[in-house]
Amino acid sequence: MLIQVICSAIVFSAAGQAEQWDTYMAKFGDKPGSVLVDMGKKDAAPDSRYPYLVITGPQAMGCDKHGMPLTDEIDKMEEMLDVTGTFLNGVTPKVLVGTFTYNCERLNYYYVRDTTGVRNALMRMYGHSYPNYKFAINMKYDKAWATYRTFLYPNSETQDWMENSKTLTEMLNGGDSLTKPRDVIFELYFKTDTGRSAFAGYAKTKGYKADTTQTSKSPNMPYELLLTRYGTVKMGVINEWTTEMKSELRKYNSIYVGWQAPLRKDMKK
Repeated sequence: MLIQVICSAIVFSAAGQAEQWDTYMAKFGDKPGSVLVDMGKKDAAPDSRYPYLVITGPQAMGCDKHGMPLTDEIDKMEEMLDVTGTFLNGVTPKVLVGTFTYNCERLNYYYVRDTTGVRNALMRMYGHSYPNYKFAINMKYDKAWATYRTFLYPNSETQDWMENSKTLTEMLNGGDSLTKPRDVIFELYFKTDTGRSAFAGYAKTKGYKADTTQTSKSPNMPYELLLTRYGTVKMGVINEWTTEMKSELRKYNSIYVGWQAPLRKDMKK
């Protein structure tokens, strides 16, 4: 069950491949866990050059009551992640796809070409540089990249939370306290005008105003639909709207672009 999403997207290029890091928090069992994942690897996964998965990381010495490492420990674990990557570079080609912080432990997930010498190298690293820390080292064959695709990579519900959280955070950073309702505009593209008209009819039954006069510049999805709904710009409300909308859109040849709402700095308390 999802309990919170905190998003901080970082996009850059390394070794000719685009990386897109996002982080989110979810509930795993009875405790929260934090996942940092490279979303940019999804389209290329699985990469047959890296069929083995190495999961390794330290146990924090100080945690809060939820099992999340304290601030000083987070800094130390970031340092250990960098050192781990450097050590693995000398052993095998690798791809870091994510990290999982849960129950006072931070595990780093690498897909590697070969596991020969990996365990010994990591044990030397931990023993020499971090002798006071307990650590985990697990390796397995995962040619399909199942762990990345089904565990680290967020499901559709979590992705909705992440997208909506980013938009709301941008509005808060712009000085809007999100305390009063306003018009929220959703942008959609359709393959055919018939599909657009049909979905517009559905949307009107849900309280949306539909503008079907817009024409997209995309040759593959030439028909744009703007839907407007008046309501409170809060996470729970927006998530309810977007989840319902995306569920219905699966019946159509369409693309959901996103939503926006006017920034109202005068609403700030």
